[in-house]
Amino acid sequence: MKKSFVRTIILLGVSIVLPALSYCQSTTNVEKYLENLPNQLKLDEKTPQKYLMITDYTDYDLFGNFIKKMRITGEYTRGFKDGYVKWNNVKISHSQNLEKPFAEGQLQSVIENFTYVPSAEVLSESFFQKISVTDIYMKNLIWDMMMFEGFAWYKWDSLKLNNEFCARQINSKVKLAGSGTFENKDIRLTWLGITKTNDKVCAIIKYITMSNPLEIDNQNMTIKGRSHYWGNIYVSLSDKQIEYAELYEDVLVDVKMNGQEPTIKGNTVRNITLKKIR
Repeated sequence: MKKSFVRTIILLGVSIVLPALSYCQSTTNVEKYLENLPNQLKLDEKTPQKYLMITDYTDYDLFGNFIKKMRITGEYTRGFKDGYVKWNNVKISHSQNLEKPFAEGQLQSVIENFTYVPSAEVLSESFFQKISVTDIYMKNLIWDMMMFEGFAWYKWDSLKLNNEFCARQINSKVKLAGSGTFENKDIRLTWLGITKTNDKVCAIIKYITMSNPLEIDNQNMTIKGRSHYWGNIYVSLSDKQIEYAELYEDVLVDVKMNGQEPTIKGNTVRNITLKKIR
């Protein structure tokens, strides 16, 4: 009886110690991940990576009264030979009802299978002439994806846990492929910690930039305003791939229709969700 009692106590002790040891090991692993971002980590693109980007534009007047909304969805694949990327199934849906779900969007055939190598050329007017894209929303789709990739990998080895990094080298006023200009005035990047998504441990990279001037000119109207935007990007600590990203943007605009007075003032709120689907 005594031996049986002792054996039971030992087994109970083991059952308590093993989870405790496992917890300690887990805690140690977390602390190791939080020491620094792996400087030698290279982007692994042995196989193409596919994403779904969902962008919602919601327009309000200056008093917060809803006017209209629009959704753009598109599938983006990167990791092809020689650095090429591709867009497919880009669709646009419009709605005049804030609460009603979006209907199935209309396919934008002009950008179907559009393939290119991401570079500074995407800001040039000639780049979009290749596929006859004049719509600023289609251009935004491409620029937003490049923004996510740039913020995910820019100065990776300079980011320290919970320390804001001023990305001064990429603060600039850029031409929007003949559609106007946008100025990033003060981009800040912060490594917030780690999370797990798609079964991968990921670094959470926060980005924020406020009071960015914008001007858009086309044949029908001129838009001037300012943009605040911010969000988070989840970057895999095993292959440096983006696993998830989000953007929130608040834009105040003053719109002048050609031949009309006075100007129209409004507020556009933009939300983007980027999810890996392969």
